[in-house]
Amino acid sequence: AQSWLAGFVKGLVASMVVVPLLSWTEDDKGSVGEMSRIGVGGFDRVDNVLLELIIAVALRDEPRSAVQAVLPVLIGATRPPTLSLTTRGFAPFPFYKLAGLSDAPSRATNALAAAILRQLGVREE
Repeated sequence: AQSWLAGFVKGLVASMVVVPLLSWTEDDKGSVGEMSRIGVGGFDRVDNVLLELIIAVALRDEPRSAVQAVLPVLIGATRPPTLSLTTRGFAPFPFYKLAGLSDAPSRATNALAAAILRQLGVREE
């Protein structure tokens, strides 16, 4: 059986366009909300969304890669369904929270990304 990570990387390598969903809610949930905990008090872990972004951008910059573009979709919290079609979907992405992201890199995520990129023969920059 193929591991989740191997399937994930295989999907990225075969993609022409990578469209990651970056979500962040008011209560710091969602993919970016979870990422915002990295670096706080020395906390670190492999973050799968950050891993996807690092690998996708490296593949986009690799001349031999199929990846031509990385186009993230930024979304806020899901809005509860109502009778009005105008209030369905997602709240706006909370851009004002970006200043609160840590400047500390995720060493765990970067180490795994570097190992994967080396296996793929992608040059590190």
